[in-house]
Amino acid sequence: MTPAAVSFRIGSARVTSFNVGDLSLRLDEVFAPGSADARYFGGRDMTAPQDFPTKSFLVASGPLTVVVDPSDYGRLLSPDHFKARAVHVSPPTLEAQLAAAGVAPESVTHVVVTHLHFDHYAGVTKGGALAFPSARYIIPAKDWETPEMAEARDRGDADVAQTLRVVEAAGRLEPLDGQLDLGSGLTVEPFPGETPGHLVVGIRSGPESCYLVGDLYHLAEEVEHPELAAVWADAGALAASRRRFSERAAAERALVIPGHLPAGRISFKGSSPTWTEESA
Repeated sequence: MTPAAVSFRIGSARVTSFNVGDLSLRLDEVFAPGSADARYFGGRDMTAPQDFPTKSFLVASGPLTVVVDPSDYGRLLSPDHFKARAVHVSPPTLEAQLAAAGVAPESVTHVVVTHLHFDHYAGVTKGGALAFPSARYIIPAKDWETPEMAEARDRGDADVAQTLRVVEAAGRLEPLDGQLDLGSGLTVEPFPGETPGHLVVGIRSGPESCYLVGDLYHLAEEVEHPELAAVWADAGALAASRRRFSERAAAERALVIPGHLPAGRISFKGSSPTWTEESA
């Protein structure tokens, strides 16, 4: 299993990545089966199960305590969602990992959901109540407004009804259309394509910067080939967002932490972006 918690210091801020559980997916479930996408993977078996860690994040900067993409592994393991990896050890819950880091749920000031795929928001509630009772919950407005999400709300879809609708009913849901400066060096900015409103969280402290990029990238191959897109994505918008982001990240020498990959940095060889994994 991917290590449960990994921390990085970004100037005076601290970013901690929590793995709440490894999921098993095949590449041909993410990318078009039998398509030319296979050429990006160097002959790997597209039908072989691959482990994808599901990560949630804690950002501590000044007075802000921010949880990004709170997930709930137990909610994800169902026939309607994902499979556990073949050799499975249940990880501590996000709540337990935050407690081990000394963070009480009521101390969280903000929750940011990068995009409205269930593995990135399944943990916004706990036992029918807000998981973080004092927080503002920021989600991408364009995702909340899609016909698919509107239909899910209207039919009382359990995933939405037990999570985001609870937050909405509590008056804490803040759909964001555009950029937001949270203060203390934290920003939220749209990079669409994976979903219509997909958000990226930026952390800046002194000369250092870090980005929590959700599913802007699932795999290193997508950094190096911006046109490689999951079957559900808007490939053109996603490629444009990746090009814009990679140029910024490389110029800043920023730490980049995706939702299903270890942290890394982006640089360029000529006009081509490359990915280098980074240890904590």
